[in-house]
Amino acid sequence: MYTFLMFRSYDKNGEISYSLGAFPTVELVKKRPADLLGIALHSKFRMTKEVEEILGAMTDKIITSDRAVERVAKKGNTFMVGAFKKRYSSFNGRHVCLVNPSDAGNLGTIMRTMLGFGISNLAVVGESVDVYSPAVVRASMGAIFSLNISLFADWQEYASAHTEPKYLFMLDKRSHALSSVQAEELSAYVFGNEGSGLPSELAQAGLPVIIPHSKDIDSLNLPQAVAIGLYELTKGKF
Repeated sequence: MYTFLMFRSYDKNGEISYSLGAFPTVELVKKRPADLLGIALHSKFRMTKEVEEILGAMTDKIITSDRAVERVAKKGNTFMVGAFKKRYSSFNGRHVCLVNPSDAGNLGTIMRTMLGFGISNLAVVGESVDVYSPAVVRASMGAIFSLNISLFADWQEYASAHTEPKYLFMLDKRSHALSSVQAEELSAYVFGNEGSGLPSELAQAGLPVIIPHSKDIDSLNLPQAVAIGLYELTKGKF
């Protein structure tokens, strides 16, 4: 009964979130089994041998309930839902810092991109999209379960906790072209909001960096900028 009752509409102020779909839920089981609270399967779910083996040790936390899945997922094409405890972790060293990110899909994509370039620490500063919303979890394709995530109310709180060299992706008179930057190993790569970017006053907080592109566009979108930035700054490490 308890397992069924935990599957309900997501509450951003609560301590529980959900992974929607088999792939992110399997990543949850593999990467954060201690935080797994339960798994609900829809009657239409088709179990594969591989998934059955991964879920084998979790049988006491699995229920089959169309209603439980539908209470969380809302859409008819989701047949597995995982319930888990949210987790935040402090960290030091190399990380991505996002200031006021506002789009769930973008945030999830950035999480997956980070992991692809070997960066597992994420700082989120200021008012932002809910880091653990099911939409973010799904967009990350489960990458969120391999990340250490810290939240900060504002830049001052973040800067007090993190003194690593900062590379700020922004347009400024002091900005260096990305291709000319040799980043220190333990650095922070800082990106701003999708629409407004980083505030101009932050240019003094580190080294401003730009990604040169043609005049045919105004700017790159945030996930593109993060992907290009991390590719260039981690070049030669893979």
